[in-house]
Amino acid sequence: MIIDSFFKDGKPVIDVRNIYEKSDIVFDSIIITFSLRMINALLEDNIIEVVMEDNIKSISEYYPIYRFVKNKNIGIFKTSVGAPITTTLMIEVSYIFSCKKIVMFGSCGCLEKAIDATSIIVPTHAYRDEGVSYHYMEPSDYIELNNSNRVCKILDEMKVKYKVGRTWTTDAFFRETREEVSFRKEEGCLVVEMEVSACQAVANYYGIEFYNFLYTADNLDNKEWDRGVRDSLMMNDKRLALMEVALEIAKSII
Repeated sequence: MIIDSFFKDGKPVIDVRNIYEKSDIVFDSIIITFSLRMINALLEDNIIEVVMEDNIKSISEYYPIYRFVKNKNIGIFKTSVGAPITTTLMIEVSYIFSCKKIVMFGSCGCLEKAIDATSIIVPTHAYRDEGVSYHYMEPSDYIELNNSNRVCKILDEMKVKYKVGRTWTTDAFFRETREEVSFRKEEGCLVVEMEVSACQAVANYYGIEFYNFLYTADNLDNKEWDRGVRDSLMMNDKRLALMEVALEIAKSII
C-alpha cells in the first residue's frame, strides 16, 4: 500500500548526483513559478536572465533556469503542474545551485465561495492526497508547512492582505468530488492544489527551507464549477504583483 512506501534508511537506486554536476553559480534562494506568461514577461522586461538553458530536461521539454538581473543571487524557474515533476525539479535545482531555500507560489482552487478571486492564501497544513510524499516521510493525513508563520510575518511587513488555513493537495484534478470538497472544508481546508504537501515532505527530507503562498483562481464551492480568473488573470496586473511578493520573500529569507 502507498502508506507502506517510506523506508527511512533506504538508499535510492538513482541519486541526483548520478545525473547532474554542481554549477559554479550558487543561489541564496530560488523561486518556483508555474506561469510561462510570467517568465516571458520578466524576460521581455529584462528583469531576469537565463543562466542554464537546457541542462535540466525530460523527454518532453527543457527547464531553463534564470536569475534576477538586480538580485543575481536569487534564481527562478518554471515548473509544470503536479507533484512528481515539481518535487523532482526542486531536488535537482537545489542540488545543482547549492541552494536550500525555496519559495513557491501558484494558483489554487477555492473551497469557500466567500473568498474573493486572486486572494492570497498562506497554507499552514496540507492534506496529503498525492503519492510523492509517502516516499519521503511517515504516513499521516496532513503535513505542517514549517515556514507559514515566517511567510505571514513578511506579508504583514509588506502590508499585503492574506488568509491563513489548510490546503488540500491532490493528484486527481478530475476527481475532486463534492463529497471530498465537503470533507476537506470541514477539516479547515480553504483551497485545493496539486503540489504543496509533496514539496514540503521532500523539503523536509533534503533539509530545504520551503516557503509557500497561493492565490485563488477558480471556485469549487458552488452548484456548478466557477472558472473564476483561472484562464484570464492578466500579466500586467495581479500576477506581476504576486511575483513581487515572491521576490520579497526570497530576499527576506536570505
